[in-house]
Amino acid sequence: MSTPAAEQRKIIEQLMGKGSLSSSGPSYRGEMRLEDPRICKSFLVGECLYDLFKGTKQSLGRCPKIHLAKHKLQYERELSNGRDFPDFDREYFSILSKFVNDCNGQIAVALKNLEHTPEEQEKIKNVTKELEVVDSKVGLLLQEIQVLLEAGEVTKALMQSVKLQEQQKHRQEVAKRVRDITENVGQSAQQKLQVCEICGAYLSRLDTDRRLADHFIGKIHLGYVVIRQELENLKRRFRDRGEEPVAYPVANRRPAPQFHPQARAQASQRPPYQPNYRSRVHRGY
Repeated sequence: MSTPAAEQRKIIEQLMGKGSLSSSGPSYRGEMRLEDPRICKSFLVGECLYDLFKGTKQSLGRCPKIHLAKHKLQYERELSNGRDFPDFDREYFSILSKFVNDCNGQIAVALKNLEHTPEEQEKIKNVTKELEVVDSKVGLLLQEIQVLLEAGEVTKALMQSVKLQEQQKHRQEVAKRVRDITENVGQSAQQKLQVCEICGAYLSRLDTDRRLADHFIGKIHLGYVVIRQELENLKRRFRDRGEEPVAYPVANRRPAPQFHPQARAQASQRPPYQPNYRSRVHRGY
């Protein structure tokens, strides 16, 4: 159990920064300006992604930039005094939009992966090929009958007409199989899995209501809710300024890897994600 002194120290460090009570900690000559690149602009403007997913399986580690409550208070005070920080908003927008775009791309891949499994694709391929073969036979019989009629070979033409009727009946059966397979294919996967359109997690339709509720109130899902809301708020601010929202480049970006449905073991599982700026820990959901 922590002592009152330890709690006070923790509060002071949250306000002034870690190491502020220690001579060995980082020291800054003079007061840092809000524009200082060492200060986390996401923390000032809204929510830092490192903080949002702290303590979860998607933890990004510790933010390499400075988070001090006094800087955030100063930022809010200057906003209330009428000062604007468009560059901060642009940097924040770039970070969030890249994060959301990666997530949306993964959601699209996940939804497509749930459409057809390799086995289902093979079934569709085989039955479609069979339909093409039957269509070819029907076409050849029609041509043959036409040639026989033009040659006056009525008896032979009638005999071929019987074969044509048999092939046409067979074609109807194959066509019905094609419809049945294409309509029902993927249902086995879809009945079991669905994709959360907010955070991209695989959810099981067979899960209990309690388990699904645990996902929607979980820290990771709510983190994505916050990110998407923050992005919409930024877009409104840009429009109020008469500025078109544009995702400006952010250094040290790497694309997020794609993820696969077979890796889904639990409702909360998510693929690893490479953060937009200097990362220390890969995250996995």
